Amino acid sequence: MVLQQIFVIFLLIVIGAVVKRLRVVSDDIIREVGSLVINVTLPAFLITSMNMEFSPSVLRSSAVFLIISLCVYVFGILMVRPATWVLRVDGKAMDVYEYIILFSNFGYMGYPVINLIFGAQGVFYTAIYNLPFSFLVWTHGVHVLKRHGDAAHTHRKGFRPNPSLIAVVAGFILFLLSVKLPAPIYDALSLVGSMTTPLSMMFIGFILAESDFKQLTMDWKVYAFSAIRLLVMPVCVYLVLKMMGFEGLLLGVPVVISAMPAAANSAVIAAQYGSDFQLASRAVFISTLLSIATIPLFVALLAG
Repeated sequence: MVLQQIFVIFLLIVIGAVVKRLRVVSDDIIREVGSLVINVTLPAFLITSMNMEFSPSVLRSSAVFLIISLCVYVFGILMVRPATWVLRVDGKAMDVYEYIILFSNFGYMGYPVINLIFGAQGVFYTAIYNLPFSFLVWTHGVHVLKRHGDAAHTHRKGFRPNPSLIAVVAGFILFLLSVKLPAPIYDALSLVGSMTTPLSMMFIGFILAESDFKQLTMDWKVYAFSAIRLLVMPVCVYLVLKMMGFEGLLLGVPVVISAMPAAANSAVIAAQYGSDFQLASRAVFISTLLSIATIPLFVALLAG
């Protein structure tokens, strides 16, 4: 059943790629689809997924998820520099590779995949798990990409809240207060949020269809760092959490999120801060493409 759901995601990506190749949608529409997901459908999806009655056990689990997330990021920060030394990259390339190892694709792939595998409760905990990401990507992530960035871009501001982060905070407050949204509001947000998975996956297909396959096969280091992102990180998370006795959602959510490809915003933020956005684009493409094969492996491992 889980593999069937992953295959559905793959088909949605293929549909997006075919639609783009057939020029059914323009480049402007593609950008607007991405903006619609991040700013509208995903926040609605998060609020409805988190709209449940207060439970002390859920609150305790939320705290554990937050601690696990922070530990995973600390581990990632500690391992990225040795990885760049071993693979002999420096300058802007080093910055981009460190960024893609640290930050996975929560918005466009993480939440939809978690929803298909674990349902609404999984999305709730993923939203909590995502809180450090929302802060670190605009602080440590920006710092990483600015290190060798063009001077003209380094004055840009760091942390800034986004609609998804606001939705998580709002949803968690509603949870703490045990406030249920009125039925018409909940139903409207639920309908809007239900568009997140198909639009997100088709958006990734749009991006893949625009990439130059011939150029992508030339850079072996992109594949090496994609392997760290897609295999090394989730394997380490799985082994450590398993040895500590975690199971169920406390094991599954961190592992699946760690197995996600490079964050879709990598190229955008790299461009904003004068880093190598073309390399970031290739890394997003390759890791996303390879994740179609690697994510089912970890899903099967968790189910076994």
